[in-house]
Amino acid sequence: MYSKNCSKCDSTLTKARIQSSPGTVGINKTPSKVLNNNSNYSELVPYVCSSCGYVDFYVEDPEKFS
Repeated sequence: MYSKNCSKCDSTLTKARIQSSPGTVGINKTPSKVLNNNSNYSELVPYVCSSCGYVDFYVEDPEKFS
């Protein structure tokens, strides 16, 4: 696994989680009524820069979007 760097200040980003109910945010390549049962679904994860506060989001499984 490689480290992700901040696009604003080039510091290392830290993986974080959004706290909500049910606790995850996701993204789908194609719309679906049931998000997490779709083969094109991936959890959307925030990465936070502790130097400048910038937040960047990455999908957990980018290969599902090729």
